[in-house]
Amino acid sequence: MTTTSREYAEALFELSAEDRTLQETAEGLDLMKTVLTEEPGYLALLASPAIGKEKRLKALDDAFRGRLPDALLGVMRMMIARGHVNLLDDMALEFEKLARDARGESVALVTSAVPLSEAETAKLKAGLEKKFGRRFTLQCAVDPSLIGGVRVEAEGSVIDGSIRNKLDQIKEVMHS
Repeated sequence: MTTTSREYAEALFELSAEDRTLQETAEGLDLMKTVLTEEPGYLALLASPAIGKEKRLKALDDAFRGRLPDALLGVMRMMIARGHVNLLDDMALEFEKLARDARGESVALVTSAVPLSEAETAKLKAGLEKKFGRRFTLQCAVDPSLIGGVRVEAEGSVIDGSIRNKLDQIKEVMHS
């Protein structure tokens, strides 16, 4: 994350919160990311310094006026004018974090050696919510190299209960 993308996200968040359009703005960011992913030529057009700024801004307005909240359209115009439209993905991620924080929600990255059952996932989620006092969405992944157990990244903390981690700790002690 760059400081610049964070500043755009904070400005967009504040404007959207003031307008009470946080959900619409999040949906608009998803739309923008989808369009720019599916049409890389459109991103190249919006980012090209060889094309006049007014033409690039008109291309944005023609495609999205009335489809995006005013705050998002305004921030996108500013990003294009300043040559920062390539920061959209980072800005959108930062905006999502700010919106989750405002709702008291967090995302935990959960990696296990085998897929977790619904009961295990629910128990883990409940434990995280109790520990951190926030609602959690779990993003689960499987990594067989963990051998067993679970590794959780949440709220800047890493809880590594994997067998791979325990073996690495034992190996470290033996080599000390």
